Amino acid sequence: MLTRPPKARLLAKVLAAVLLPAVVALLLFGMLAHVVARRALEDELGQRLATAASGIAMQILPEQFAAIGPGDEQSNTYANLTRRIELARQRMGVRRVLLVARDLTGRGDTEGLVTLGARAYELGADQPEIERAAAGALAGSPLFWGRDGRPYQRGYARVGGREPAGFVVVEGSAQYFVQLAAFRRWLVAGGGLCTVLIAVLAAWLSRRMTGPLARLARAAEGIGRGDLTRPVAVETRDEIGYLAARLDEMRAALRARDERMQMMLAGIAHEVRNPLGGLELYAGLLREGLAHEPERLAEVARVEREIGYLKNVVSDFLEFARRPPPVMESVPVGPLLDEVCEICRPGGSGPVLRAEAPPDLVAEGDRGQLRRALINLVKNALAAAGVSGQVVVSARRADGMVQWEVRDSGPGVAPDLGDKIFAPFFTTREKGIGLGLAFVREIARDHGSEVNVDRGEEGGARFRFTTRTRPAA
Repeated sequence: MLTRPPKARLLAKVLAAVLLPAVVALLLFGMLAHVVARRALEDELGQRLATAASGIAMQILPEQFAAIGPGDEQSNTYANLTRRIELARQRMGVRRVLLVARDLTGRGDTEGLVTLGARAYELGADQPEIERAAAGALAGSPLFWGRDGRPYQRGYARVGGREPAGFVVVEGSAQYFVQLAAFRRWLVAGGGLCTVLIAVLAAWLSRRMTGPLARLARAAEGIGRGDLTRPVAVETRDEIGYLAARLDEMRAALRARDERMQMMLAGIAHEVRNPLGGLELYAGLLREGLAHEPERLAEVARVEREIGYLKNVVSDFLEFARRPPPVMESVPVGPLLDEVCEICRPGGSGPVLRAEAPPDLVAEGDRGQLRRALINLVKNALAAAGVSGQVVVSARRADGMVQWEVRDSGPGVAPDLGDKIFAPFFTTREKGIGLGLAFVREIARDHGSEVNVDRGEEGGARFRFTTRTRPAA
């Protein structure tokens, strides 16, 4: 059972339910967009380079590959071949054109990195692409990083027919990768901005829900305390507004029923008090008439006691039913406890009653109702303590509140009666109507607290409730 309002748990749940899927969706979309864009650009550049390599390969005869080899660097065939691939490189705007034989030995290189007859080991990682080119397909290599730290790709095309004499390798700069990095930054920035906007929107929506719900909870709490005069505001036109309207209808119905009950009790009290007043008058006349018969005066006294008891019952009924809402003010604690002790202190031999409170402690509350609650608790404690017992009524600061306490040295309260004793009309006494502790519970609730009972240090019962504190003036 919840005794305190939750700490924005609904707000956190709404934020998590809206924000988490949105962030995951944005991350997945960004990753997918980046991967798709990279693959598309990589495939496009690979195809472009492979097409360029195919165009160069159509200008080279297989016999030229067979006519040159190591030591032919000064031959006219080698010079013409290298001049041709250099012109093709310049015309196509690529970084490098490389000619290799079937065994990947060099036959020409615009960059001069692979000499004539030397093996081009750097092409070993592109063996799948070389095999596709040997089969007659256009093949583009995956992205790789050059010695200058920049991204590049290669395109392959065969020279010759089914049995190729060699391959033309065209190497181009993957400048798109720079734009792709910028695209990735834009994705991250856009995703972050969207996440912030979604978080703000989710927070606003959750506040729109949790705010009215929190106010409805406070209104329901007030109705539970008996505050039926304050209407429940209908703030929205959705399900929350519908709930608020039904709650206000319930409040109005409870107030109407409470007013009818008060009128009924007032009528009953009026009808009962008139005969009681007459009985009290006739009892007084009877006492005067029997003044010469002392043995009959005891019977008259008993009648008068019963009449007084009935008058107290009627007064308690009326006060319980018509108890006004508390009027909050600053209440000096020490003088109030002294007054309670003065009213309740038994004459002659009886339990020891004392008060304990800091001299500067000031509480916020209804002084009359707090006085009534403490008197009820002290009277019950005196009855439980017995003639030789003791009762202490005290107050102290605790966590920014004033904690009121009444404890006795009596037998205590049985564990199975801990909740029942605060119910109206429940009593364990032969003479009693069971409204004293019910008064105390209602007064404590009016002050934003709950009264509870446990076993005190002396072994008897210990009753506690709290009110707000105010700094001393």
